[in-house]
Amino acid sequence: MIISRSIHKLMANVERDSCRFKIIQGADGKFVVRMEMFHKTVSLLTDAIVDFELLNGTTQDQARKLAESMNDRVTGVLITKP
Repeated sequence: MIISRSIHKLMANVERDSCRFKIIQGADGKFVVRMEMFHKTVSLLTDAIVDFELLNGTTQDQARKLAESMNDRVTGVLITKP
């Protein structure tokens, strides 16, 4: 079946790693959620810093709660290369 072969081929190009999230306050005073990799097994992200910008006006408490929620619900990151 063509669909199953395509999915299998796509899955062969997936890299994954466990991660966690924490809040960081930038020099501009705004908070971001930073993703930290546990094992550095995703080659595209080995030397990268991945931050998620938050809306203007997001408080430290709101950012902390978001990071905690992400840690409770996100188990890892998947990167698919064509």
